[in-house]
Amino acid sequence: MSETVGNAGAGAAGAAGTCRDADAARQSAGSHARIAWLVALLLGFGFAGALASLGTQSRAGASFDMRGWRDGSLGRNLDRALDVPYARTLQRWQAAARYGMLGDLGHQVREGCPGWLFYADGVRAPVQPGDDAPVHADGGDALTDARIATMRGYANALRGMGIQLLVVTVPDKARVESEALCGLRQDARLTQRLAAWQRALSASGVAQVGLLPVLQAARPAFFRTDVHWNARGAQAAAQAVGAAVLPMLGARGETVFTHMTAPAAPRVGDLLKLANLDDVPDAWRPAPDIVAAQTLRAQRSGGLLDDGPAAEVLLAGSSFSRRSAFAERLGEQLGREVWNVSLDDGQFDRAMQSAWRERANWPKSVRVVIWEMSEDALSMHVDAPVDAPFDAHAAAAGARSTPHAGGQD
Repeated sequence: MSETVGNAGAGAAGAAGTCRDADAARQSAGSHARIAWLVALLLGFGFAGALASLGTQSRAGASFDMRGWRDGSLGRNLDRALDVPYARTLQRWQAAARYGMLGDLGHQVREGCPGWLFYADGVRAPVQPGDDAPVHADGGDALTDARIATMRGYANALRGMGIQLLVVTVPDKARVESEALCGLRQDARLTQRLAAWQRALSASGVAQVGLLPVLQAARPAFFRTDVHWNARGAQAAAQAVGAAVLPMLGARGETVFTHMTAPAAPRVGDLLKLANLDDVPDAWRPAPDIVAAQTLRAQRSGGLLDDGPAAEVLLAGSSFSRRSAFAERLGEQLGREVWNVSLDDGQFDRAMQSAWRERANWPKSVRVVIWEMSEDALSMHVDAPVDAPFDAHAAAAGARSTPHAGGQD
């Protein structure tokens, strides 16, 4: 009898517990539902606010640019606007985990052989609206035609000024360090555009320097974790360019350069920065290059274009002309300082455009203009509808009557 009562009591307690569990589950589900509705309401308000903002901008005359959504620039701007203290740290460790687990370096960087990084646009041609235009029989296309027209405009104008032009197209790291690609392949369009560009230079009578064989002979001529050439590559390029410029000048100058070498230290390349791995432990990224940085300095009493020798060579190039002391190495080959107006992110002709706008202030002593660009600039789209900063025919005619005003002799 007592056992029966005990069992009945236990059953009642179990039933009560089950009811309590069911009530708790219903309360939890109700709480989750309320939170979900609250989040949905907030998202709805946010969406409505975004639509209202777009409407306000449209009425104010601003246009909605879909390209910003496609290329991610609007998202990056939003990230910067919502810059919370831990955001960059979180992004870095996310990138480190992605590389450590998947070997993924993001959309801008590719890894060939272990530790060798390449810029994605140096392996495959950027795909943008208009890239599907028909390719000419010689391998060129509309984009290359625009580049060639710009080159001819500069060449004709400089000839009218009595200045010689030398074009230096730096072959991409993937083309030079081909043994380190390990499965990566370059897009054939990159080779076609480079070949069409070089043929156009020859056909236009514009002097050029082919750096591919000299850089291949100097391998490794590029940093492993950077798009730029290292000291070996810069020295080989300076020797080749110097050999082409000296006949234009007539003789080597007398300026002497001193060399200083810093202790070897890790150098975090720009490809590690593009992959957002510049500030994580080496165990979570390809190891940085170990570099003993070199500095070359001309021995002179005054500054270039001031108390020193008159500037005879103007170098308008890209970041290659600002890395690994290339301009100073070139100056050592020529025995004279080089007037370096190169720009980081020089693209196709940003430095040339900038220098051209100031041509009235060039020293009368300038005899040679070296226009350096990276190979990938031949495939780089620009926002401006016209690539040339001047009308070629008008510039050539005007240059013949423009005095060389300003500047030091």
